[in-house]
Order: sequence, then C-alpha cells, then structure tokens
Amino acid sequence: MYNIVQRASAIFAFAMTVMFGLLLSIAISSLYITSNPIGKVDINELNIWLYNYANKETEFAFIEMNIDADLTSLFNWNTKQLFVAVVAEYETKLHELNQVVLWDSIIRSKEDAHIKGNKVRNEKYEFVDITPSFGLSIFNEVNAKYSIYWDVMPYVGFLMGGKTGTNQTIPFPVPLNEKVYN
Repeated sequence: MYNIVQRASAIFAFAMTVMFGLLLSIAISSLYITSNPIGKVDINELNIWLYNYANKETEFAFIEMNIDADLTSLFNWNTKQLFVAVVAEYETKLHELNQVVLWDSIIRSKEDAHIKGNKVRNEKYEFVDITPSFGLSIFNEVNAKYSIYWDVMPYVGFLMGGKTGTNQTIPFPVPLNEKVYN
C-alpha cells in the first residue's frame, strides 16, 4: 500500500514537528529563568587631551577604571556565551544621550563570568564625542555614568540583554592645555 519513500517522508515530517516543538519549548522556558547579575565600575583616572585630528582640534578622553562584575547567574543550560561591555553615558547640549563603549569582552563559560579587572584602560576603543568637543566649558559641566551592559546569546531562543546600572556620576575634567599633533 505505502512504499518506502512515503513512509520515510511521514517519519521525517513527524520528527521535524517534534524537533520544532522541543526547540520552541526551550526558547520559551529560557525566558522564565531568573538571574541576578551584579557589577560596578570605579573610575580611577579620567583625562582629556586635545589632538589635532583631520585638521581639527579634537578632544580624546583616556580613562582608567576598575571593573568588578559577577555574571555567573546569567549562565544556564541554554546560554552559549555572554557579550559584556562597559559603556559611558553622558548628555551634552547637542545630544540628549551619548553612549560610548570603553571596554568589551566575550565570556564563554560560567567559570570566567566573574570579571575582575584593575586599572583597565580604554585602549581598544577611543573615547571621543560625535562632535570635536565634549561640550566642556567653565560654565557647562558634563557628567558621565559608567555601566556594565550584557547580552546573553542562547543556543536556542531570544537574545536577551540588560545592564548593571550605577548612580555614580563622574564629571569630565577640563582638557589639558598641552596639544598633541599627529
């Protein structure tokens, strides 16, 4: 009555339906796993230097910070890896929200999810504003908040993210008078 091709097709269709249902249940159940990541960023040093970049005087910020974050609670049976970044957020006259990534890392195991870094510098990414200046003057002070952002990359399901916020604001110093020319 049925030949071998029809039977194989029916078995394959049933197997794919079961697989899809299993993957869907994994993706949905991962949304309900609770976690409590904690972390903080302490700024040790923040300097702003004036550089001549593309024939314009541009302000570059150099920062030294301590990072302490425990992200082990984000790892579960469906976590493939974490993307972690330290972000500076500040407001200027021209832009309500400015975000600059200062440091990042990819965490692939629960054992490596406790991040402790002392005297970390922003060597990988430049800390500059979208304009040539951070908008600093004697009358206008710019303050920045430093937070740890994280994204959970699952094996199956939805990409989730969040941040460990901070209430500490650090004012930008006035640029150093020395100019460095490239």
